[in-house]
Formats: sequence, C-alpha cells, structure tokens
Amino acid sequence: MNLNPKVSIILPVYNGESTIKRTVMSLLAQTYEDFEIIACIDGTNDGSEVVLRSFKDERIKVIKNKYNLGLGRTMNVLISHCQPESEYVAIAEQDDWYYPYRIEEQVNILENDAEVGMVSGIAEHYDGDKVTFSFPQILVEGGQYPRDFKEMFLLNFREQIKVVNTCMMIRKSVHINNGFYFSQHYPNIPVDWQYVMRFSLVAIIHGIKKPLVLFDKRKERESVTTKKRIMHLAGRELLRNVYWEFNQIIPKRDFKYALNTQILLESRQLSIWKYFLRMLEAIFNYPGDIRIFKNLSNLGHRVKLRVK
Repeated sequence: MNLNPKVSIILPVYNGESTIKRTVMSLLAQTYEDFEIIACIDGTNDGSEVVLRSFKDERIKVIKNKYNLGLGRTMNVLISHCQPESEYVAIAEQDDWYYPYRIEEQVNILENDAEVGMVSGIAEHYDGDKVTFSFPQILVEGGQYPRDFKEMFLLNFREQIKVVNTCMMIRKSVHINNGFYFSQHYPNIPVDWQYVMRFSLVAIIHGIKKPLVLFDKRKERESVTTKKRIMHLAGRELLRNVYWEFNQIIPKRDFKYALNTQILLESRQLSIWKYFLRMLEAIFNYPGDIRIFKNLSNLGHRVKLRVK
C-alpha cells in the first residue's frame, strides 16, 4: 500500500447501498492510480459498509459517524482523515459514475499550473437510456471560467454554482492555508455553492471541457436534490448571507439579479397560479430583469403542454 498517495478521494455515504458499488468501481478503474479512497458512512445502518468492505483494495478506507452529522460536517471529517502527505483532494458522490480519465486529467492541470487551486469539469445527466443534459454550459460551449477572482465569484453568485461539485479536485494547501470548511448550515448543493464562492476569491478555478462524471437521473431514483422546497429555501438564505458578508464586492443590483435567478429556478414545474406568483415576486424584486419577460413568453407553451 502507498502510504503517501498524491490524491485523497473523499466519498460521503448516506444510504448508498444500491449505488455505491458502481461508484467505487469507476474510481478504482481510473487511469491514475496514486490515490486513496476515504468513505465515511454518515450514521446509517444499511448495507453500504458491507459493499465497501467487499472491495479487496488496500487503497479504500472506511470510517463511520456514530450519528448522522449531515453533508457539511461529514465532508470536514473526511478531509481531516486524508493522508497528511496527499496534495490534492478529489470529491466523489455515492451515486455517480466517473470517467476513467477524470483523476489523471485533473492532476495534470494542478501539476502544470501552480495558480490553479481547484479543477472541475462537465457533468452529464443520464436517464437510464441516454444522456439528456450536460452542465455547466460555459464549459459545454467551449468556454472557460474567469481567472479573475472577483469575476468568478460574481459569476457563481449571480448565476448559481457553475462548478460541478461532485467532480471537484482541490489543492489541499489552499483549503488548509485559508481555513476553509464545508458549512453544516445548508443541505447538499448550497454546501458546495458557498464553498466554491469562497474558494474563488483566493485561487483560480479551472474547468476541463469534457465530461468527468455521469449523474444517475432516472425518474425512479430519489435523492436529496429532489426535495425541492428545502433546496429552494436554502438557496435564498445562502444568497442573503453571502450578500451581507461580501457586500463590499457585491453591488445591490447583483444581489437582486441573483435572487431573481433563484426565483426563476423555483418557477420550473410549478402550477400556473404558483408560477404567476413567482413571476410577480421577480418583477417586484428587480423590475428591469429581461429574463422575467423571456420566461413569461414561454407561458403559452407551458399551458399547451399541461392541457395535453
């Protein structure tokens, strides 16, 4: 066993029995092999531990939280268990599949550009039959994240997170030297969203313009991200908190724009009357936002779909 791996892959696990095997297999199949996998079972008693221990690979270490601590605390626990000598921390999730070149390509970027502190890439959504969607659009279209710290911060504040959280790799020294941590205050996506914004103010974030991860988005699957109301409330709270903390670099109009981004996101799949309420809220919040009127222009199409 390599006691000094260059990469620590951290894997939070919560009721992951049905998906964790596929995820770990994709990590073990990476073309880059100088890594450890640290999986933390977050206070659940399903078969996840049995599945993890069935792999006879000495690079895998399994730890357990006695009680359910939530994603933020579990991420912090995982980083604290990384080998002190590892230079990079790769984030993985229990129900995603990783392309075999993922770790190698990310390490190459970090090795060749000392200014880069984080590397992510493109995520593909898979419905059980085909890839239906790729994210983020900036990378899908061949663009790149801004290298200017403030510009990258405001991009992720105004437009929601543009970095795929489940395939991030960070330079561990940036995390430690800046006292970063994952907040226990927010559920799931906002945990990484806040982290990415803070990170973007001290180091360059680079995006690889190819798919690194495949999300399982089959309709029968239930995950934290399907609990929309909780996620929406957390998103609004995060925007308010970040605005008050960084108001010296966030103009008020950008806060209003960011809040409308959240409102427009919430309006998807709503009933018609709830949709109208969201649009009225957006108009009241930021009357000059042309996205509202573009959104309203699609209303006829939405009504037609519902009638059918």
